[in-house]
Amino acid sequence: MPFWLPAAPVDRNPKLAGGPAALVATLGGPLGDVDHDAAALERANALAMGTNGATFSPLNMLVSGCLGHYWKQVWAIVFDGSVRIFETPTAGKALRTLSVSDCQCEVGEREDCKAGQYCFRLRHASGSAAFCAFDSKTLLLWLQALQAGGVKYEEPPVDITNVSSLFDLSATLLTGEEIDFKRYEGCVCLVVNAASK
Repeated sequence: MPFWLPAAPVDRNPKLAGGPAALVATLGGPLGDVDHDAAALERANALAMGTNGATFSPLNMLVSGCLGHYWKQVWAIVFDGSVRIFETPTAGKALRTLSVSDCQCEVGEREDCKAGQYCFRLRHASGSAAFCAFDSKTLLLWLQALQAGGVKYEEPPVDITNVSSLFDLSATLLTGEEIDFKRYEGCVCLVVNAASK
């Protein structure tokens, strides 16, 4: 089970240098306070949904260490079809660069995600990485930018060849309990797709 390192307060607009500063300058500079400034949020949305599909922010990333997996704060940018992960907002070069179009993105709750954070996973031929945004606006900007960059949001195919009704299916509750829909056979059912957060 991954563990959390003691968290320092998150600076949403840290001072940038090195590689991060150069990339952000290309995009017109820091975003500003997207949580409280409508103009900053409008600019951030335009960048995320624009032709370059760009956004940048601190994120938590699940990494491996000698004691297992743990969450580490990194600084990341998606821009012009690639995701670049920097160890700090002043790093000279990226730890990792991935082509967005080669990635598949999964969004949703993770049992090992810290409460109040918003997770997504990028899967690539060379592996996968889990990230947590610090707020829902940041997560939305990342998802918009990744989509504009060509990430694949695909669910794995489900074999339904032997399914003839709803009652042949089952589901997993947020508690992890498996529910067989056969228990509702003969009842009037309303099926609703609802977000859990």
